[in-house]
Amino acid sequence: MSGEGSDYYYSEQQKGIDRRTKALVVRRCLPFINGPSVLDLGYVDGCWTDEVLRLGCSSDIVEGNLKHVEHARAAYAGNTMVRIHHSSFEEFAPTARYNTIIAGDMLQYVKDSVDFLRRMSSWLAPHGRLIVTVANSRSLHRRVGALLGMESHPTAANTRDQQVGNLRQYDRYQLRQELRAAGLRPIELRGCFLKPLSSAQIAGWSDALLEAFLEIGDELEDHAWFLYAVCQA
Repeated sequence: MSGEGSDYYYSEQQKGIDRRTKALVVRRCLPFINGPSVLDLGYVDGCWTDEVLRLGCSSDIVEGNLKHVEHARAAYAGNTMVRIHHSSFEEFAPTARYNTIIAGDMLQYVKDSVDFLRRMSSWLAPHGRLIVTVANSRSLHRRVGALLGMESHPTAANTRDQQVGNLRQYDRYQLRQELRAAGLRPIELRGCFLKPLSSAQIAGWSDALLEAFLEIGDELEDHAWFLYAVCQA
């Protein structure tokens, strides 16, 4: 990811409600992480890395934004279980294969997503897993926004998409199609966390209320905020 729009990732909103909800998605994906070697594509504040380390796995972080790289280097200084590569996703060339690759909220930033998925599959060790998470363009809060006239369509690029440099939107069908086109086999493709309103409007929600909407999201997956897919080559 480029530096464009990177200030969002250190905003109070991202450090608050958006990080809390992202942590729920990470928690759902943790049981699918195999070690000992994990590749983490994209870094903001250690939301994935900290959990990977708690599982006893090593973490190779790939990040193109220098501000994020400096944050990671400071956070994990002296930790031999973490290696940080300052590189764009497309230019990264691994020297080893990984048991798990985490593509967390980054697929929308690469120009040719199917080609990149195909490349990632070649980086997996035998029986390795690729975990992909993306925002759901048909989530409930985007549908509500479209009905209120804030956007022309739930899948239209909104202000946040433009701010952080998203190149495309995903729903369950688009994500599944790209994974299969890349030769990957999804063994799990789920929606996660029902977000009824904007981040600002739910910023003060208690953990108990967030947990409730996490569970409701399991019942209404096509309306969930995030999608996650677990794949094998």
